[in-house]
Amino acid sequence: MIDFDFQIRKSPRRKTLSICIYPDNRIIVAAPERVSKKEILRFVEEKRGWIHKRIEINLEKARNSPKRRFATGEKLLLLGAEYTLKVEPASHRSGVFLEDANIVVRLPADGPAGLPAEQVRSFLIRWYTGQALTKIKERGRHYAGVMGVSPRSVTIKSLCSRWGSCSNLGRISLAWNIIMAPEPVLDYLLVHEFCHLVHQNHSSQYWKLVASFLPDYAERRKWLREHQNCLRFQ
Repeated sequence: MIDFDFQIRKSPRRKTLSICIYPDNRIIVAAPERVSKKEILRFVEEKRGWIHKRIEINLEKARNSPKRRFATGEKLLLLGAEYTLKVEPASHRSGVFLEDANIVVRLPADGPAGLPAEQVRSFLIRWYTGQALTKIKERGRHYAGVMGVSPRSVTIKSLCSRWGSCSNLGRISLAWNIIMAPEPVLDYLLVHEFCHLVHQNHSSQYWKLVASFLPDYAERRKWLREHQNCLRFQ
């Protein structure tokens, strides 16, 4: 008996059934347009043991992932390199600054009282988003030229359960926190979405296209799966 919720997404381009379980345990079943609900339920039932195992793995990772305090001394990542967070009052200009091995957050003295951790978190997300936008533009231009594709737009967003998406109109969105990952992993995410401009699915042809540009994509994807909790603000 199926004892978990899941969403069904149908596409006329899809040829096979597949299941994706996100870090927050949101379950998406991708299906061809003409597959019946009965067939989908049978497929999900067959995969029930595997799904439960993945759910438990995600829950265990969440239990073991450190809760961020957004306080001085905490470790943060930027393009795979580790930095130490420093929080201090601003004497002149507030904001976030990269200084040697530190990411320094300077809070305005006349800012709202209380909840300094939330203020630091907000400052960091804005700063990381700007860093991501700069790097994605640079790497995006490179891969668009190499791959011969032209996305309609590439935007940076706060995405809770995925790292990126590509709409049917060719609009690509990427999560701001991918800037924490090493550049080869960031490149993999870009190529992953750019290949969806050619194949709006995860068929064998799609993965062959990814491999043609990044033969070691599986290693990059593995790094992301193993370290994804380090890239999130809990």
